[in-house]
Amino acid sequence: SMASVCGGSMALMDAGIPVREHVAGVSVGLVSETDPTTGDISSYRILTDILGLEDHLGDMDFKIAGTRRGITAIQLDIKPAGIPLDIVCESLEPARKARNQILDRMDQEISSARAINDGSSPRLGLLMHFHCSLLG
Repeated sequence: SMASVCGGSMALMDAGIPVREHVAGVSVGLVSETDPTTGDISSYRILTDILGLEDHLGDMDFKIAGTRRGITAIQLDIKPAGIPLDIVCESLEPARKARNQILDRMDQEISSARAINDGSSPRLGLLMHFHCSLLG
């Protein structure tokens, strides 16, 4: 679920890993009715959550993760033969709003990496000291 994206981001900061900002994830779902004669979507509702309930109950499960500056990852699962692009695009705004609300709450708990400097936290700089022959 997208809660694992949020929890992972907070855990990295709590462990003292120097990440720039939090990443949060939300799921946007679609519940729709289709016209039996044309197969077109006649009415629909866009749902936003973090638990993945729309995955089982809806026609679309659109997982979106990102920061305040933008989207870092997406995954789209659909049950019908297709979802109109305008509905997919319409779902991005509620996802952005929900992601920012979650990021606000995450920042209230921990907004920067803890100052743990015991040498046990991984650092990107350490990876550059490995000799290329050690990499698989």
